[in-house]
Amino acid sequence: MRKNKLITTLLISTLALSSLLTACGSKKNTSENETEVVTEATPDTLTSADGSSVEGVELEGLTFNSEAVDMTDEMNQAIENSGLAGTFTSAVSFDFNITDANNEKVQPNGTVSITKTLDTLELPEGYSVEYKVYYYNPDTKMMEACETSNDGNVVTFSTTHFSVYSYYFYYFNANKDLVTNILTTDEGVKFFTGDEYAKYMIEEDEKTYQAEQAAKTQAQAEAEAKASSSNSSSSSTSNTTNEVADNSSSSTNTSSNDTSSSDSSSSTNSSSSDSQYIKAISIIDGRDLTDSWQVTWSMLHETKNPRIYAYACGYPGIDYVIVFNEDLTIGQLASQVKSDVSKEEYDVEIDAVWEAYLQFAN
Repeated sequence: MRKNKLITTLLISTLALSSLLTACGSKKNTSENETEVVTEATPDTLTSADGSSVEGVELEGLTFNSEAVDMTDEMNQAIENSGLAGTFTSAVSFDFNITDANNEKVQPNGTVSITKTLDTLELPEGYSVEYKVYYYNPDTKMMEACETSNDGNVVTFSTTHFSVYSYYFYYFNANKDLVTNILTTDEGVKFFTGDEYAKYMIEEDEKTYQAEQAAKTQAQAEAEAKASSSNSSSSSTSNTTNEVADNSSSSTNTSSNDTSSSDSSSSTNSSSSDSQYIKAISIIDGRDLTDSWQVTWSMLHETKNPRIYAYACGYPGIDYVIVFNEDLTIGQLASQVKSDVSKEEYDVEIDAVWEAYLQFAN
């Protein structure tokens, strides 16, 4: 009887131990008579100082770091190599890494997901924004797309290593046309497609020109008023001198003054008709802009469009572009484009100026 109770107790203990092992993990057969218990690791989550987070395994005791960095020349070249130039609105880059207790950078064990809340602009009605994350591969000199998802401006992507990653913003208007430029104006933040930006810059150039002309007119009026006052003051002295002058002196002076006046007029007319600057006639309103633009061929360089030439206007990162008539004898329209961009982006801006010119021409 006691023997039977002992056997029963042993059986119950064995079953209880088996149940406990099953609850802690799954069984993996390593041989016919042995069973290995495998437990599933629970993902860890780390948060950086700027609020970004990373989720993966074996992250306990590590530190997650997120730092904004500038796009390098190599990355800009990679954008061109990858055919991405001119296909997005803007981009920001971050250096993601994790460090151990000794502040040494380490790589993750397997795949991790990184989540960041991006700063975005308040969108006008009908506009939308999309996001994509790219990794710059220094070996291939290319930008590689990452698996990306988002909930509003909270963007998550997956990777197997830490490095510099770029978030690309794609803003679209109601017609799903890509926004190429976002400017802060006196009227607030404005979104422009390529064509809209070219028209805006032409309008701004016209406003600048009108303001400059008004300032010149005001300065000239003030100078004339000052000269008139000065001449009036010296008039009495001049008249007294003339009264005591003899007739022969008066005759000589008159003859001399006539000759001087004739030569001066001739010289002025010759200079005016043979200007050193390229002739410029506005296609918008027909004004003669030759002396206002003061452009010479030595200042200009070619662009992808044989009828558009450009030159550095003196402001960092900005070129003036001149659109000429068919035989390149008259400048008809001027605008500004960004010059501190890739060749592809520069060409896109030249295309936008050309489209604006065609609209005015028609």
